[in-house]
Amino acid sequence: MALSMLRWPCSSTSNEGLIQNMVKTGVVHTVAVADAMKRTDRACFVPRTLREDAYQDSPCPIGFNQTISAPHTHAHVLELAHTTLMGVIKPRVLDIGAGSGYLTAALARLVDDAGGRVFGLELLPALTQFARKNVLHAAADLLERGVISLHCHNGWNGLPSEGPFNFIFVGAAVSSPPQMLLDQLADGGQLVVPVDDPRGGQALVSVMRHGSSFVRRKIMSACFVPLIRGEVAKKRRGLGVAGDTEPPVTKTLRATYSFRAVR
Repeated sequence: MALSMLRWPCSSTSNEGLIQNMVKTGVVHTVAVADAMKRTDRACFVPRTLREDAYQDSPCPIGFNQTISAPHTHAHVLELAHTTLMGVIKPRVLDIGAGSGYLTAALARLVDDAGGRVFGLELLPALTQFARKNVLHAAADLLERGVISLHCHNGWNGLPSEGPFNFIFVGAAVSSPPQMLLDQLADGGQLVVPVDDPRGGQALVSVMRHGSSFVRRKIMSACFVPLIRGEVAKKRRGLGVAGDTEPPVTKTLRATYSFRAVR
């Protein structure tokens, strides 16, 4: 998830206010995305100890060296998804690195009326349970109706049994777009993934599939944690118990990510 420390003017003290500010500044520019974000309360997806900061337009730690991205980052991804999925009947979406479950739920709100489904993948068992708990709290109907499906699974492999996908988002950085994920794109589908620049920094990259061809373009600069592999996840399981419903978040991390609200 994104670690951008930019101070954006969209922060608020409520979910409604946060979305309104993103509409005013042009970060959110479609009714569909605004509605999906309004119906997905960010406070339901952050640890209890950090809920007073839920509506800040900044990343928030969720434990296990992972974060929930800043709202403006989620908004950009949702706008890209909306553009790609317009007119698609029963779209299929893959969210890799589901983390808190927020983007998985917001994407599900976006595709629900079109009969779509969203598959969220999270490698860490404790975070998978955290995401499931959050979605049950904020959007239980989406789980009950099968609009959302959460899996504890290696994101590098995607989910070929449920593909092809019309939209794939990877919430962690890679050195290059994984071919296995490109192979799971439907014709006309889009992969959005942060890619490391060998000269330094990262860029959020879009890859569109047209038949057997792929068109790549840079969307914006970004800063995401790395997409971890299975062997790394095994080491991190020692940071918490798989049955935990709240990941460990230290006071130091809380202080690092605390911002004053802009009303």
